Amino acid sequence: MTMQYLTSKTSLLTFVIILALLLFYLWFKYNIGLSSLIQQRAAWESRYDELLQDFEGYTAKMSAKKSNLDWHSVKTQKMLKRPYDWDSFKRTALPTPDKKDMHEKWLVVTTISAATDDIKKLAEVKGWQLLVVGDKKTPAGWHADNTIYLDIEKQKSLGYNLVELMPYGNYARKSIGHLYAIQHGAKYIYETDDDNHPSDGKLHFHEKFKESYYVFNSNRSVVNAYEFLGQSTIWPRGYPLDMIAEPPEYKVMKCDKAKPLVQQGVVDGDPDIDAIYRLTRKDKGVRLDVKFDREQDVVLLPKGSLCPYNAQNTLYVYDAFWSLLLPATVNMRITDIWRSYVMQRLLWEIGGHLSFFPPSAYQYRSAHNYLKDFKDEKLLYYDSGRMVDFLLKWKPRFDDLFDNIVDLSIQFAHTGFWGPADIHITEAWLQDLIRVGYKRPKLNPLKGPCEKPVTGSFIEKKPKEQPSSYLRAGKKLVKVF
Repeated sequence: MTMQYLTSKTSLLTFVIILALLLFYLWFKYNIGLSSLIQQRAAWESRYDELLQDFEGYTAKMSAKKSNLDWHSVKTQKMLKRPYDWDSFKRTALPTPDKKDMHEKWLVVTTISAATDDIKKLAEVKGWQLLVVGDKKTPAGWHADNTIYLDIEKQKSLGYNLVELMPYGNYARKSIGHLYAIQHGAKYIYETDDDNHPSDGKLHFHEKFKESYYVFNSNRSVVNAYEFLGQSTIWPRGYPLDMIAEPPEYKVMKCDKAKPLVQQGVVDGDPDIDAIYRLTRKDKGVRLDVKFDREQDVVLLPKGSLCPYNAQNTLYVYDAFWSLLLPATVNMRITDIWRSYVMQRLLWEIGGHLSFFPPSAYQYRSAHNYLKDFKDEKLLYYDSGRMVDFLLKWKPRFDDLFDNIVDLSIQFAHTGFWGPADIHITEAWLQDLIRVGYKRPKLNPLKGPCEKPVTGSFIEKKPKEQPSSYLRAGKKLVKVF
């Protein structure tokens, strides 16, 4: 009996000790975890206070310009509450430049380097005026022949609301140059970078639209235009990663009266692709030098299908000038891609299309840290598919294009695709467009994939597949099909 009692007591004591140790472990883990959470929250609140101070700085600037938005409620405001009186901004119109400074065709570039050979070649394109937008890192005394250069002081003197809001050291300051070109008579704006140039010194785009164009005959949410142009294993930067393995899309139809308001030309050499490709599809130290099919036809994206396009070798027609604004709250590996998705969705509301042209330019890419590019592009990898889904579900609520642009900008900030500051930057941009004399297009939504599909024109139009870059192949390009 005594032995049983002692055994029972020992077991109970062991159980109590184990329970005590378990409770101590849980208490310790909870307090350490709680402490970590408290520290994280304190850091977040500190960062939030910093952002709030920045936001209030924007509030002070924008309130003086009678902003239609309440900055303090921006984080909870999902919708634009009332339409703008856009015509009222004509009262603060900027002076019309002298006739000698007016040009219909502008090339716009931004740089922080001395004039590159590519910039010098751009300045020689006949019939076009080159405009270069500087930043604080651009060398003092920057100069190139046949070029208009906007340094920081010149930008401040222009009177644009946008200048006050655009941060320095930001690729989006290029949009100041877009405004300058529009104010100075632009009917066509060619946008590119300082590390590429037209292959033969000419721009091979359609200033006057053709009677008919090929349009993808596809019901996919995204279509890889690079495949159609002869590189079926390459994808554009910003293309949703989960769609890369889909079979190439070569089915097209003819459409009459289609308007390619944005014309992206692919580039030979080192085209615009993401860091995943560059890290996994070429040997270290080897420069990309791929080619696209120069004989393939121009192709347009239908309503309902998207494809990212970049800020290189791209022509904008007057009715698409509103789409030139680059968001400023995301980095330069993101900004032109996010712009491309938003603006091509809005193009459908004015009956326009994004188009892709065969190669007409060559890019020798300046040195990059591909791993850094990978980190900078992470939002592309995470959010491009989500953005596509969001845009395809989005419905315009207003009868004016500019109101819908602001409304979509608000929803983008609320969804987290870009920061709230881009709402006010968008608002300032649109106000400045009116002030420099831009006539905004009227809504004329596409009712189907294109304006007028041609009966019986549905065909498959395969390109001449070009060799591409692969690991362990060195400089040699390999044709796998």
